Amino acid sequence: MNLETQKECAPLPPGEGPGERANESLKFSSASIAGRRQHNDDACAVCQPEGAELRSRGALAAVADGVASAEAGGEAARAAVSGFLSDYYSTPETWPLKKAAARVLQSLNGWLYRKSGGGEIKQGWLTTFSTAIFKGASVHLIHIGDSRIYRLRGDRLECLTRDHSRALGPGRTFLARALGMDAHVDVDYRREELQPGDTYLVSSDGVHDFLPAETVVGILHNSGDNAARALVDAALDAGSGDNLSAVVCRVNRVEASDDDLLNHNRQLPFPPDLRPGNKLDGYLILQELHTSSRSQLYLARDLDTGELRAIKTPSVNFSDDPLYIERFIAEEWTGRRLDHPGIIRVYPPRPERQFLYHVLEYIDGQNLRQWMQLNPQPAVEQVRELIAQLVSALRRLQRMEIVHGDLKPENIMVTADGRLKLIDLGGADGAGIREHLNLADDTPPGSKNYAAPEYFLGDRPSHRSDIFSLGVIAYELLTGRYPYPERAGFRHYQLKHYASLRYTRARQHREDIPEWIDGALRKACAPDPGHRYPALSEFVHDLHTPNPEFSHERERPLMERNPLLFWQLVALLLLLSHLLHLL
Repeated sequence: MNLETQKECAPLPPGEGPGERANESLKFSSASIAGRRQHNDDACAVCQPEGAELRSRGALAAVADGVASAEAGGEAARAAVSGFLSDYYSTPETWPLKKAAARVLQSLNGWLYRKSGGGEIKQGWLTTFSTAIFKGASVHLIHIGDSRIYRLRGDRLECLTRDHSRALGPGRTFLARALGMDAHVDVDYRREELQPGDTYLVSSDGVHDFLPAETVVGILHNSGDNAARALVDAALDAGSGDNLSAVVCRVNRVEASDDDLLNHNRQLPFPPDLRPGNKLDGYLILQELHTSSRSQLYLARDLDTGELRAIKTPSVNFSDDPLYIERFIAEEWTGRRLDHPGIIRVYPPRPERQFLYHVLEYIDGQNLRQWMQLNPQPAVEQVRELIAQLVSALRRLQRMEIVHGDLKPENIMVTADGRLKLIDLGGADGAGIREHLNLADDTPPGSKNYAAPEYFLGDRPSHRSDIFSLGVIAYELLTGRYPYPERAGFRHYQLKHYASLRYTRARQHREDIPEWIDGALRKACAPDPGHRYPALSEFVHDLHTPNPEFSHERERPLMERNPLLFWQLVALLLLLSHLLHLL
């Protein structure tokens, strides 16, 4: 089976002959034949999308070799290739490539495993799978089984994958790992930098087992656009009795790394201070909405549509700060990929944009800080509703593998009809964002009173970091206070360890809060991320339904409730005992 795919990666009917796909940077050729066997249990594919899809997910070459001893090996190979093409290009753009490929293959493996009735070799849907994904200046290799991926650089041919097989004796091997063989699959991943002139070969064992390296090098150097078919024919002539598949990719030019948004927009100048009546790239500035040391926000009217928009401009204080500029650009990139009623909408810029700024949805309302000042100590049920809205928005971020990073009342808007919207995605972070925009690995902490402790201890933030911030906001909505001593001022916040934060029970500020809700708040904003809720749904459940674990909180020994205090008291008692003994 030979799949040649176009922009949308829709498979064409299977064929026996070679296929060629070319653009300015990469040139592919492929071939797959049954050889001396009655049926072709191999499958191969090439996919070259265009535009944003090419930048975010890349072009790929894939080969799957159905296990010959399995009755459904051919079906498994074809399902693996077509399923990967379909699902991989449908994964969220904010996922890093490695995660996207792994998620798709885990899903495919589970489906094949169930089809085979639990991994029975004889009737199993078992197949190898190897793909080279060309994205920006890198190639990402995904591999399981004994198909192979080679690189020819100059005259040196190098195998970049490791066969997942074991020798049983002379001329006999056992495939130790394949899709559909087990309920869980371990997939090899490798990333390599591309160089102009590189040639990559993805082949099944019916090809590479029958061709010496010097023959492969000669064919790749001399066969031009017909290299894949020439390799298949040469292996067949060399005595191959297996199915034969090969995909060849020639790297003519190395594209700029990943998304070009960062490279393009970092060249744009900061806009000048704007005043009512000014025009900016087709937007009429109506008034200033907010200003801070880091940015300005203006109300504007789109002169083409007449609709109101918010324009966010960077502060000139950071015009020479490359990290600030990268984060400002990343905020736009992230927002344009989120579509949720509880998250502010970020609109694409005009093609003729001359300055660096964001075009945002205009939200007519007040921020949650202002709402809290007008509604001190609201009813528990009202707080539950507000938290449920925030949880819905945070779930969308979680599915996109994004951590908001700066949840606080000032970054949450309350509309006229009482709906909440997350704004200010400047602290948003995730592996996919860093990969696509080539950002630094460091994540700046948000506000001192809401940012999770791991930001200040050098540990990597996660979705539990947002749960911490959400717990603090819920606590503040109910009590008007912080669960930990307020951290005021602009000095760099120092935190030595998680145990140095001491939770103040919400019931000390508001006696009508049930003990079990206080327990849910304490767990949500636990200093140690390992002690927090692992899922937003658990926090929501415990805010609505009494958890027996919290109802008996006072009955727990001090050692469990506060181990640091327990050992401090022990040390104090020992010290007093020693002093009394000396007296």
